[in-house]
Amino acid sequence: LQGYVPEKMSRSPMRLDRSCSSVTTTPSKVCLVCADEASGCHYGVLTCGSCKVFFKRAVEGQQNYLCAGRNDCIIDKIRRKNCPACRLRKWLNAGMNLGARKSKKLGKVKGLHEEQQPPHSPKEGIMFTASLPEPSGSTTLVPHFSLMPPHVSPSLITLLEAIEPEVVYASYDSSQADTTNYLLSSLNRLAEKQMVRIVKWAKGLPGFRTMALDDQMTLLRYSWMCLMTFSLSWRSYKHTNGTMLYFAPDLVFNEQRMQRSAMYELCQGMQSISIEFVRLQLTQEEFLCMKVLLLLGTVPKDGLQSQASFDEMRMNYIKELRRVIARNENNTGQNWQRFYQLTKVLDCMHELVGGLLQFCFYTFVESKALKIEFPDMLVEIINDQLPEVTTGMTKSLLFHKK
Repeated sequence: LQGYVPEKMSRSPMRLDRSCSSVTTTPSKVCLVCADEASGCHYGVLTCGSCKVFFKRAVEGQQNYLCAGRNDCIIDKIRRKNCPACRLRKWLNAGMNLGARKSKKLGKVKGLHEEQQPPHSPKEGIMFTASLPEPSGSTTLVPHFSLMPPHVSPSLITLLEAIEPEVVYASYDSSQADTTNYLLSSLNRLAEKQMVRIVKWAKGLPGFRTMALDDQMTLLRYSWMCLMTFSLSWRSYKHTNGTMLYFAPDLVFNEQRMQRSAMYELCQGMQSISIEFVRLQLTQEEFLCMKVLLLLGTVPKDGLQSQASFDEMRMNYIKELRRVIARNENNTGQNWQRFYQLTKVLDCMHELVGGLLQFCFYTFVESKALKIEFPDMLVEIINDQLPEVTTGMTKSLLFHKK
């Protein structure tokens, strides 16, 4: 994209950097969105005055921006007003941080203070209210909070929609025979492409970058399989009504491919999640909130460095899911039933992903004998994750007692 200043990439492909502190030292002082002359660091991103005004309205307004094209419009000084959806997406990908509300030109001390503020305030629609008794018979372990009015925080949901990664193609060669090793190698290559987008997505989540960098890395390392599987189930639900596994537009598993993959039972488990989506008629807003909760669903047993920030972020997204449900349901009883059903799905994901990880680790250890390819990025993640999972250093944050 014209005028785009790429972030500095470290040796590790999963390494996250702090974009605002790095771009403010860029000699050119150009807006990271449209390449016009930058006026300061707004919402954590070096931008011009025009983009600053646009972002402020986007965050505080009620608009739901949609791209008329393919979500890849060119955003520059001349064409920045043509597509607000792609303009917002480019800002989010540049490292947006709702906590950094003031321009860096106001002073280093004040700017640092602003950047360290939590990403959500009451202005952004995250509300903390009095507790409500839990309905009898419920086994939910979620802390008490009141039922929200039927109103979804437009800024947060709009942001989640804007940063949702695009569908990735597997580059699958359909002329090749569907052998086990070719199918699994293709899935691994696809996973690497998806992982790059998951990292970018997580960096754009309000609240995520307030945590220590090590915590961000840990959460991504523990949740990557869960996030990919959950998104797979969503695509399978939307594109095949749960009848097949829609890994990519050019790689869809029918019954025959499931059997040839050597993980037929796991494929059935993944398909059962998409079938549950069909039964529940899951909405996109529910899916987006649930996906964030899966990112925050597995943690070290010893806790995180930024535990308070993590707890606050997780509670904010639990409440956002409640607001989404409250908007679509007619009464309190239905709200609680829907919340119970969706959180049961989240708990089921952890059990399913446990089996998927075991299969992944086995094929990784035996990759040479099985002739299964693992891309470098996946090798790095699994090498770090394998000892932590196998020695019981992780725990899943379940909503319900077993």
